[in-house]
Amino acid sequence: MAEVTEPTKEAIKQKKKREKAAAKDAALGVEKFTVEVAGVFKPDLKRVMAAHGINNQQEVYQLLIMNLIAADVEAQAKMLRCVTTPFVVTEKVSRLIEAAGMKSLADDPPEPDDEIVYKNNN
Repeated sequence: MAEVTEPTKEAIKQKKKREKAAAKDAALGVEKFTVEVAGVFKPDLKRVMAAHGINNQQEVYQLLIMNLIAADVEAQAKMLRCVTTPFVVTEKVSRLIEAAGMKSLADDPPEPDDEIVYKNNN
């Protein structure tokens, strides 16, 4: 039969600490709320936080939720509308796209009645 070992004093102390914190959170109505976002937003979020003197992401999420709840239905709809970030094609990417298009044309030549406009590099 497996031997049962007694928890260490430190383990008992940590367990009591966790139980005390859980009881306090329950009394205050605090719940865990996990938010997963794409990493691409992190630099922009840090910039916004710095601009407004916020040093804790949790505070940002709580403020956003409180403002959303406090808003009227029309304002909520505006706040929840997906806003796309402007997409800018760099010169390097533009050249890559153009090269891929030219390769595609070379690999699969157009039909005689297709209209192809070639860019003049001058």
